[in-house]
Amino acid sequence: MSYRSRHCLALLVLVSGTALPAFAGPWLALCAKCLNPTVFRTQGLDTAHAVAEARITREAAAGWCENWEPGRPVAACVAEQMAGDDAKRIWRAEADCTAGRITPVDGETYTFAGVWRSDVGRGRTRWRDAQGRIVGQDNASGGLGIAQQWEVLCPRTGTRPGSAGGRAPVPAPQPGAGTGEPPPANGGGHGSGGFDAFFPAPAPAPEYRVGQAVEAKYLSDWLPARIEAVRPARRGGFEYDVRLANGKRGAGVPPRLLRPAP
Repeated sequence: MSYRSRHCLALLVLVSGTALPAFAGPWLALCAKCLNPTVFRTQGLDTAHAVAEARITREAAAGWCENWEPGRPVAACVAEQMAGDDAKRIWRAEADCTAGRITPVDGETYTFAGVWRSDVGRGRTRWRDAQGRIVGQDNASGGLGIAQQWEVLCPRTGTRPGSAGGRAPVPAPQPGAGTGEPPPANGGGHGSGGFDAFFPAPAPAPEYRVGQAVEAKYLSDWLPARIEAVRPARRGGFEYDVRLANGKRGAGVPPRLLRPAP
């Protein structure tokens, strides 16, 4: 199965993992059931040439095996995963955070097209392919996988390309412009005043950043954790994906369940 036919963002709650000797870094989303590669190198985050490189690790493979193949011996499952082609390559994603362009791990380039206003991707970035088509937020299209990789590459930029430094992008012409059709639901418009008109209100800053050490509420205890991804929450503010010291992961964690590390 090709990557383009299967890449999407996994929407997870706390899942079983394996105890890790150290915190795993953020990952690059491939698909909902994929063993996603862990980022081992970043460069120029929130700049015109942001880069993230990732590879599949044995630790991540062990967590994947315990979650997706719980009845199978972990060692055998890990050995199989690490022998696959995906584990032999370096996954690379790049972005121009100032101009709203990204080349995710599929190697194609996409242009920022606003923010999803509804459904599971509400509040996440929306993307247009080289043919000018909006990449859907359904699993087969993989638009939310692109959004997740953007969040890794441009964590402070968020949904406002250009806000972390450099020039702001000029929104691409929208479908229906000059035809009498209504503007798209994301609130953009062709020739409607540029960046400020495209984003009528400044975005609030997240409480935590990717890679920051925090403590997360787990049952009745506060455990050491690390922020792996940041994204806008449906009801305003931000939510966080975290990796806990006990090897478990949390997705969409609200800030009330997190606190700065002592």
